[in-house]
Amino acid sequence: MSDKNKSAEYFKKRYHSKDELNIYTDRVLTVPNILTLSRLIALPFLLWFLSNIDRFGLAPPMAIGAYMVLSDLFDGALAKALKQISVLGAILDPVVDKLVIDSLAIVLSFNGYIPIWAAVLIFSRDFFILIFGLRIVLDYETLITPAIIGRITPLSWVCTFAVLLLDIPLAGTILLWISVCLTVVSGLIYFVRYRNLLEMKKTKD
Repeated sequence: MSDKNKSAEYFKKRYHSKDELNIYTDRVLTVPNILTLSRLIALPFLLWFLSNIDRFGLAPPMAIGAYMVLSDLFDGALAKALKQISVLGAILDPVVDKLVIDSLAIVLSFNGYIPIWAAVLIFSRDFFILIFGLRIVLDYETLITPAIIGRITPLSWVCTFAVLLLDIPLAGTILLWISVCLTVVSGLIYFVRYRNLLEMKKTKD
């Protein structure tokens, strides 16, 4: 099977073990991982500019946010194109994404841009995914491939945040409720995947 087909099969699977060395690389400083870490480094600056938006305006946070979105879109594509899919990257990328979205939700809710209950919903869903995901990795050395809706949800929240910051009320309200629905549905999908995986592992044991 060609490397391209192996990569396609990897992303079609809902679960995959950490020993799939035909796909993974042990390198830490890969291009995708550097991009992911750059988002983590940029996050405090983004939050600081958002907290001082009256002083600096929208341009700085929007510019940093745009970079973070683009780097997030490209790191996955680069991982496949450069054959640099790694265990670290598979874990780090979604963790950083959740940290970014949760941090933004908290800051924006305290500044009145989104309802506090929406921030609580985002945080609760991501906390559940991280805790159960960590258990799966530690107990079974298995990673769960992100569902498509799970990949769309953070992007939907980013669009919601941007539109609300730009003060477009109607579009912001519509996007807010779309994002809320995606958050709930994706959370349920991950719950089902975790439950099914645990049942499969217990059956094998």
